[in-house]
This record gives sequence, structure tokens and C-alpha cells, in this order.
Amino acid sequence: MNYEFDLQMWMDRFPLTERYGHLSGEPIITSPNDLCNREWLRQLLEDKYTWGAPVPVDIFVMSRGEPENRAATKIGGLPYRPAGTAWPKFKSGAPMALIAQFNFTNSVDIVGKQRGDVLLAFGGEDEDGLINVAHFEWHRLGLTDLIRSEQMPDDCLKILPCYGNRCRVMSYPDAKRKFEGMHPVVDGKEILSPQFVATLNGTQIGRAPYYVQASDSRLPGRPLCCISSVQPAMHGPYPWVNVAEPHCKPDDWDFGSLDGYLMIGDAGSIYISIDRFGRLHSGLSCF
Repeated sequence: MNYEFDLQMWMDRFPLTERYGHLSGEPIITSPNDLCNREWLRQLLEDKYTWGAPVPVDIFVMSRGEPENRAATKIGGLPYRPAGTAWPKFKSGAPMALIAQFNFTNSVDIVGKQRGDVLLAFGGEDEDGLINVAHFEWHRLGLTDLIRSEQMPDDCLKILPCYGNRCRVMSYPDAKRKFEGMHPVVDGKEILSPQFVATLNGTQIGRAPYYVQASDSRLPGRPLCCISSVQPAMHGPYPWVNVAEPHCKPDDWDFGSLDGYLMIGDAGSIYISIDRFGRLHSGLSCF
């Protein structure tokens, strides 16, 4: 099972407020306020779209560090994997890194039953220096002899770990704007980045991820899950679900302190699809 994120409780903590002098749809969902902001904006913009049919997705709001539950959805770090299994390697012999793992036990109703309960996605940097997936593994729940940190290869790409707190929400991939111009206006206020409101840009399981580029939807088969870059909120409380203190002081922008967390090119995503034969496919996209 996954850790859970109580959206209503967090929305009570994070009412819709102006940040930096405006309202805006934040590009990547990592922190609690990112998802709360998106849900408040949807309510505010209810009459500005023809929303179309809702598609359920499980979005993951991130906690910092390694989870106690080894099988939880996570990015980087220690995988849910048998200790005695050979570690995946590139053709060069270099070991791959765990990029992400997904626990599907809470999501069978939206993506169907899969070959396993937990999907592991391994890979590393390609010739352009972009992180991409090169190897998949399925595992069932109930494994006991799991790999330990001291058994991990020390010469693979290091990705600092964070783990997901699942929240079932709706995406609206067929939403159509009813407003003119680039930005809707509500009560005299222009709302920036409305493209991030209808579908959610974040690590998720489901059939309707936010596509960075129009061509991202052309992977074979059907969308299964999506790995997004990790970019916790710089200011304000709870940059992570389990960390209350703000990441930076109000006038500070310490992006260097996030070095080591997953960054896919320019805040991009890795999309994973599954075809009718059960084969997995992946594609990377950046802004």
C-alpha cells in the first residue's frame, strides 16, 4: 500500500493566496501547497472551461527521505527488490540507478491489474546528459529478504530519495478554454500558467498525465504512470509532507540545495505506457 494524502485537510491549511503578486498554476506538483493551489484554482476557474469527462489519476505529493514502507511509490534511493538478484547494468557494464518505483495496489481500478504490484524503473544519463529509463522490473508484495543500502552499487547515478503520498484526483484531458487570450481573468486578477490546471504535472499513476509536448502522447499502448522532476516549494511551510520548516528564507533562492534530487532535463517528465502485450515503453520530455 501507499502512504495517503488527505487533500481536504491540506487545503484547509493552504487557502488560495497570491504568491509573488499573482495567482498561478505551479508547474510541478511536489509539495502539499502545489496540489492544494491547483485544486483551489480549478474551483475559481469553474466557469472558464468546458471541462469534458473527468479521468481519475493517483498523484503523489512527496515526503523527503526513505520510506519505512519499502514498497511505497518513491523516487531514487533504495528499491523494493530481492537482495540476491543481479543488479541491472548498461551494456558498458556500468550499474543503473533506481529512478522510481510505483506501487499499483491502490490503483488497479484505474489502470487494471498488472504483472506485479510494484514496478521498478532503472536507468541513468544518456549521451545528452538526460536521465531516462533503460530497464523495468515487476515485483509482488510479500518479499522479505530485501536489498540493503550497503549492498547497493556505489558507482551508479545518485538520486536523493523521496517518497509519495497518494491522492486520488481527477484530470481533464479534454478541457477547452472559454476565455480569450493567454490568461483567464477572475475578479480583475489575471491567472498565470492556466495550462497546469486541467491535467496535473507530477509523479502519478493513471491514463491522463500532463504532457509537456504534444508528441508525448504518442508512446505505444496506453499511459500507465509518469515520473516527474522533483522541485519542492522554495518558500512557505511544508516543502515536503514530512518537513514543516520552509526550504529557504523569504528572499533566498537556494536551488543548489536541491542538487541530487531527480531533475529530468529542464524540469521534465518520463512517461511510461503499456501495450496490449504487457510490454512497457518510456519516453522523456522537457520544457
